[in-house]
Amino acid sequence: MKKVIFYCLAPVVLLVASCSGEEGHHVQTQPDAVEANLPENNTASHMHATKVADQETNAGIPALAEGGLPKELVCMVNNAYMGKDQFLVEFEGKQYYGCCEMCVKTIQNERQVRVALDPFTGKEIDKANAFIALKPGSNSDVLYFETEENYRKFID
Repeated sequence: MKKVIFYCLAPVVLLVASCSGEEGHHVQTQPDAVEANLPENNTASHMHATKVADQETNAGIPALAEGGLPKELVCMVNNAYMGKDQFLVEFEGKQYYGCCEMCVKTIQNERQVRVALDPFTGKEIDKANAFIALKPGSNSDVLYFETEENYRKFID
């Protein structure tokens, strides 16, 4: 039983370690000729909407500025505010960000990491165009909104 648990957890630990230990870099990429055909699962669709007070600066996390959290400080694969510049991934004329080379490849090949559901409307949106804010009660998890207005309505 211990071996089963170890073999299940080891890949997760390696993934987290590889993503969180990278310094931010800028990588420009061209879209592949064929996009991967993968199921439409999106972790944002599993999030529960909750109320949150306006966010203030604490523990090194910026107060929500006009335009939301700076996109270049967010890993769009892990949906996490990282607090430092991430890898820039240009894909189909849009700018996405990831925390490591594996995230860069994931952004290039998996459509579902480039989109999210607006928690207020449930509408699918492109992360490159989203208003990004911290998830209620979290110092690192982020949510993507179609507009700042949707975010304001969500927290009211």
